[in-house]
Order: sequence, then structure tokens, then C-alpha cells
Amino acid sequence: MFTDDQDLTIGGWANMNQTKQVFVQQGAMASNWTIHTPICAPSRSELLSGRYFHNIKNSALSPPNTLCGSGAVGHIDLDNKVYPLTFANNLRVQKGYHTGLFGKCMNGGCKDPPAMHGAFERWFEGTGYQNGVFYDNDSPDNKFDSKNYSGGYLTSVLGNKTIEWLQQIHGDGRPFFVYFAPHAPHSPATPAAWYADACPDTMSPRNPAYNYSSPLFHNLVARQPPLDASDAASIDELARKRCQTLLSVDDSYVGIHRAIGDLGLLDNTYFLISSDHGYNLGQHRLPSNKFLLYDHSLRIPMVFKGPGIAAGTDLAYRGTNVDVAPTILGLADIETPSTMDGKSVVSLLITNHHAAPGSVRRHLRSSPVPPMRSVSFHEYYNQGPWEVGSRHALDDWSNTYIGVSGDVPPYGRYKYGEFDPYGKQSNFSSVYMYELFDLAADPYELHNIYATAPSALKMKLHLLTRAFYECAGPVCG
Repeated sequence: MFTDDQDLTIGGWANMNQTKQVFVQQGAMASNWTIHTPICAPSRSELLSGRYFHNIKNSALSPPNTLCGSGAVGHIDLDNKVYPLTFANNLRVQKGYHTGLFGKCMNGGCKDPPAMHGAFERWFEGTGYQNGVFYDNDSPDNKFDSKNYSGGYLTSVLGNKTIEWLQQIHGDGRPFFVYFAPHAPHSPATPAAWYADACPDTMSPRNPAYNYSSPLFHNLVARQPPLDASDAASIDELARKRCQTLLSVDDSYVGIHRAIGDLGLLDNTYFLISSDHGYNLGQHRLPSNKFLLYDHSLRIPMVFKGPGIAAGTDLAYRGTNVDVAPTILGLADIETPSTMDGKSVVSLLITNHHAAPGSVRRHLRSSPVPPMRSVSFHEYYNQGPWEVGSRHALDDWSNTYIGVSGDVPPYGRYKYGEFDPYGKQSNFSSVYMYELFDLAADPYELHNIYATAPSALKMKLHLLTRAFYECAGPVCG
């Protein structure tokens, strides 16, 4: 279950109260999980394929003169490096799973099942909030108009359609996989009518990163003007609407969980809850969106619940979205394909082997515990110039980077980035800017200390970054 733009650190998780009670308190939450690429299409492609951005990119140049498609979809080789390698196809072909996709597949839509090489048998694909038309392979002409269904509110439509499908396939003896992906809380964040007055006190947190910039940042952040009263009011209104839309997601999550319980399948079902990236709500002076190397854009919720996972536990592993596909395959007792860069974390999640289904126990017997990563790897290619009015840029030429975040013994915990406007095609051989933050002393990433940091620390971070950037398949850390 996978949201769109739901952060962990600036309010996106705060009001998911039912989800916390049903899933977090009864499962495991990852405390060090981040996103690899903070933009929609690359992040979703990385989740589907289990591959880092540099292993799914296309040959289009960066920085582009105009936006390279919705959500940076123009940077990815979908037809050759993502769709044929989608993990749901392994579930269907190797283990006979029913597979259903409900919600957002990719920016611009997947819509044509052959393009996904048979990964999903049930398609109910679309985005938006109110009275939308879905690509629906159970409807005439593959179109479903939601305006006369569930009040027309699309998060509710998706939840109800998911439950309908689960009830239809129940009882034939085959396992199932559901990819449930509502559009919330993505802008414009239109709430359901019944939540239009909810979250009255919600606003963007005024943490130290709010309305902060410095000349020592890369150009996109360094050139941001201070937020004024009008900016602040718009940001707070967006924060309220994001909260309101997520209340419907909260309802859908527990509704799907309840439906699976009614079918008597909770003892044989695993739930994974996450997001494609975080967000900006005035932090580092960006009024919206994501795209940045900083924690408000990178840190996301990641929750696991199912048989054998101890209630209320913490998963300390430094995972990213490339680890989701190997983990799902591991739960189905499918070996991680050699094309995938990520690792299965099943052996870290399951503490009660006797409670786990047979597929999981078989996987645990044959799958080694993944080596603990000291750092997570991040990678982003500028999607083109994007301005909001005449004051604030959301993306520009300077914002192409690779970097790592995490523990760097014996020095401490750091965030490090190398910025190269032409990095996609130059392989980051023309770095013009470095950013380095001591996360223990500076958790809000305000002070770039690269110029004064020890040379040995900088070299170690550079080598860690290059090792990830140059990796492919099982050799990735």
C-alpha cells in the first residue's frame, strides 16, 4: 500500500491514527528507511524493478530545456529496464499469484497491460480525487467513471474496488498480491466532502529548516527568497489539505485490512505500507514538492505487518525502495533476480519462524541475512526548469546529485552530496558543488560543512557514493 508524496518528518504521518494502531502497533516500522530518488516516476520504477536510478535511466540529456514529462518520467527507460522486470510478473509466472493494481502505476499511466509484460491481471488504474475515469479491464472499453460510485471520491473508490476484487478471487486456492496506490496526499490534495473541515489546526511545522537558506547550498536552494506571509498561508493551507486527504487513505488501509480479516486470511497475509518520497512545506524555502537531498524529501514511512513479525518492533536496517521488490519476492519464496540491486529484508523482519507461512520459512532457510548498510544511497536528475509564479523555483539545472546518508565510522552520522548539472551523461565526473551535513549536530541540515571537514572523511564519503553509483545487481551493498 503506497501513497504519493507522503513524508515522515513534516506531518505526513502524524494523523494516520488508525494505521498506527492496526499496522504499526501490531507490526514493525523501519526507523532508517529513506527513498532513493525523491520524484514520482523514478521512485515508482525503482520500487517495481528493484533497481537504482542509474540502472533504469534512458539516454535523454540532463538538464533538459523543458520539463521531461510528468514526474520525471522522461528520464527512465520504462519499456526495456523497468516493465519487463516488474516483480509482480515473477509472482504470477513463478508462483501463480493473482495480481491486482489499484490506483497510480506510473506518471502518464501504464494503461496497456502488454507494456507491463503480464505483471497484473487486474487493472484499475488512475489518479486524482473526485469523479475521475479509470483504466479498468473489467469495464466496457476499459473505462470506469467513478462519479456514481462511492460518492465519486477516488481514494474511497480504490479501496472499495480493491475489496471487491479480493472477495471475487477468494476461495480458488491461489495466493494474491495487491498494489494499492492512492493519489493522496499529492497536490492539489482535494479532500473528501466528509473530511473538508478536518485537521483545522494543521500547519507546516516551523522547524529550523522552515524558511531557511544559505549561500553555501547548491543554486536551487541558495537563490530562494524568504517566504512571505502569502507564501506561509498557502503552505499551511496545503498542509491542511494533505492531512485531510490522508484521513481517507487511513480509512482505506484499515478497510482493506478488515476485509482480509473477514476472509480469514490475516494469518497468511503480509502488509507493506510506504510512500514514493517525502515533501517540502517551506523547508529550505521550497513551498511544495520534493526533489531535494534533505530528510524532509527523503524520509518516508515504511511499515511491515504479518505472521512472524513481532508487534511494535523497530527495523533499524537502512533500506530504500529498491529493497521492496526483493522483500515481496522473498515472502513468496522467490529468489531475488540478478537484475535487482536491492536486498530482501525478510530475515530481519521475521522473529517467530513458526508463525510464518511455509513460503516464508523456505525463504528463511535459503536466504542469508543481508549485510547491514552503514549508509543509504540517493540519486536525482534535474527534470527541467520549474518555477512557481515569479518567486520560487522548485527545480533547476543545479539540482542533479548523487550522495549518501548514514553512519560513517569513526566520524559520525552524515549526509553527503555531489552536484553535477550534467551528471546523468557525465557519470558525475564534473561535480561543481558538494554538500556535507553533520546529522548529529545539525539534524535539520542547515550548515554545509564541506569546506572545513577532514579530507579523510570527504574521501570516505566520495568512495561510498561511487561504490553505490557504479554498482548493479547482487554486488550492490
